[in-house]
Amino acid sequence: MQVASGSGFVLDKQGHIVTNDHVVEGADKVQVTFLDGTMANATVVGQDPNSDLAVIKVEVDASKLQPVELGDSAALVVGQQVFAIGNPFGQLWTMTSGIVSAVGRTIQSGTSSYSIPEVVQTDASINPGNSGGPLVDSQGRVIGVNAQIESQGGSSSGVGFSIPVNIVKRVAPALIKDGKYSYSWLALRAPA
Repeated sequence: MQVASGSGFVLDKQGHIVTNDHVVEGADKVQVTFLDGTMANATVVGQDPNSDLAVIKVEVDASKLQPVELGDSAALVVGQQVFAIGNPFGQLWTMTSGIVSAVGRTIQSGTSSYSIPEVVQTDASINPGNSGGPLVDSQGRVIGVNAQIESQGGSSSGVGFSIPVNIVKRVAPALIKDGKYSYSWLALRAPA
């Protein structure tokens, strides 16, 4: 049996949790552990490999659910302090700090052939297990979903990337409602 871990954050009092698509892709069973140690089985509500986002849902008492406040990733500035929250290398409840080192980056989705635009680059440590966890500003508002690290030597040191929360605001409601996000595509071909 293969086991993988990742992170996520509570979106609402109905038990919806946002994480990365690559965290739950192909999972037979998803289990969530809350800060107080409560464990709950979750179901995958929807996945979007193009944005590398997924929504899962737990059935727990609403008192266990503390929804996050979503910020505005379009308002980020280089140099702004941020914090990455997650479970790197299985080390539960970890927070690292850094700054927004660039905005407007484009990265390849981990599970799709498409690119994710307007990505937030940070020097806050993002390692295996941080995927799906929130990148928050100094007021605790989620401004991104930790997704990838780019490293030259294959180590976990490098540049971290987070999917901007403004994409989450568009994609997550569709995943909750329809289980998928529908894109408008335009195909162009140059004349021969």
